[in-house]
This record gives sequence, C-alpha cells and structure tokens, in this order.
Amino acid sequence: MAKILCVEDSAEFYIYLTSVLKDHTLIQAESINDAFKMVQNGRDSFDLVLLDISLPDGNGVKALPMLKDSFTSKQVPFVVISSDDDILSKVAAFGIGADDYISKPPNSSELRARIEARLRAVNAYQQNIQQVQFGDLMIDSNRMCVEWRSSQKGAVQIELTPFEFKILRMVCSRPGQVYSREQLIDQVWGVGKFVTERTVDAHVSHLRKKIADSNVKIETVLGAGYKASIKESSDAQGNS
Repeated sequence: MAKILCVEDSAEFYIYLTSVLKDHTLIQAESINDAFKMVQNGRDSFDLVLLDISLPDGNGVKALPMLKDSFTSKQVPFVVISSDDDILSKVAAFGIGADDYISKPPNSSELRARIEARLRAVNAYQQNIQQVQFGDLMIDSNRMCVEWRSSQKGAVQIELTPFEFKILRMVCSRPGQVYSREQLIDQVWGVGKFVTERTVDAHVSHLRKKIADSNVKIETVLGAGYKASIKESSDAQGNS
C-alpha cells in the first residue's frame, strides 16, 4: 500500500480517484499552498504525487519543480492528471519534470495500471539507494552507519551524529550538486526549526574531520553552499 498525495481541488474527482486506487491511501491537497505544507510536514511519507494543472492558487505544472525538490531523501514520481489534452501541455509537463501525464477523464483500468507501474519503478529505485557508495565511503540508510573502505585497513566504521549522517547522505546522494545552507537546514533539521547557518557550518566542520582519511571531501562553494566531490590524488596522499 502506497501513500499518495493528490493535489486536486475537485471533491468529486478526488472521490473517483480514491475508488479507483482503493488499495492505496490518498491524501487530498486542494491547492498548491496546501500541497507544500503537506510535503513539508510529511515529506518522507508520500510515495507518489498526483497533480492537477488548474488549481485555485495557480498552475500545478509551474509549481512541480519546487514540489519535486522538496523530496530529498527519496525519489517520488509526479503524475499530472489534467483535462488539458493538447500536446503542448504534455510536452511542457514532461519538460519540467513530470514522470507521467494522464488526461481527464481517465480510464479507470489504465489509470490504475499506470500508477502501479510508477510505484513499482520507484520501489526498485529506492531499494538501490538504501546504500549509497561514493568514493571510498558506503552510506547505509538502513543501519544509519557509514563505512570507510580502506585498501589497507578494510572496512572501518565512522561514528557520526544523526545530523552529520543526514548531511553526508544528502550531499553524497547527488555528488557535485550544490546545497545551500537553507536547504540543509530544511532537509536535515526540518522546516521551521530555528537553526542558524553557523550551526550548519559547525556540523560540516566536524563531519570533515571525521572523514578526513576518506577520498571524499565536502567542498565549500563560496556564496552558495556545499557539495560532495572526490579528492585529487595529491589531497588524498596528504591525508594518508
């Protein structure tokens, strides 16, 4: 059973969706603003998002990239369901990050089959990213542990605090992507938590010391934030 966020302002169509997808739990958000609040309050609990285009407070497709970026700890497919059946709307939706596009009114069997296919694909993906291998570090989300795979010492477990672990997992899951301090605060500590940027810097500093022997480094990108990369051979030799 999956938990599906349904961003749809029509009560009648929402009832129809719950009847077609009765094997899953659907949660309705009647506007873009409501959807953002629900994602922020339970970002790790949703497995798929059904998104209408015409919503009371704007265009759902235009909000799709920001909604999608709100999920950082898991891959969540976005399926657009809209009465706009023209090819330009479909191309625009796929171009901006939609994983599927279903026209209203959908055939119930087709709708169910396409949603199930998306859920199967994302479940397979999630199983693959429970362990993130980057450089000589193995980050295991199931056991909440990090191992340094040393050619001389073998597998050495690195003791991290929960916040350090989340920072490392976040930046190593997407190497090279720059994360701002605000993003780290929202995704590691949680939206609405009073955490200063200095707190983020302090945790990154401690994390760097703990992984100093690894060939993974957390770079500071001036004026932007942090990213994970692999040390040059000279850097790695300097730490050995």
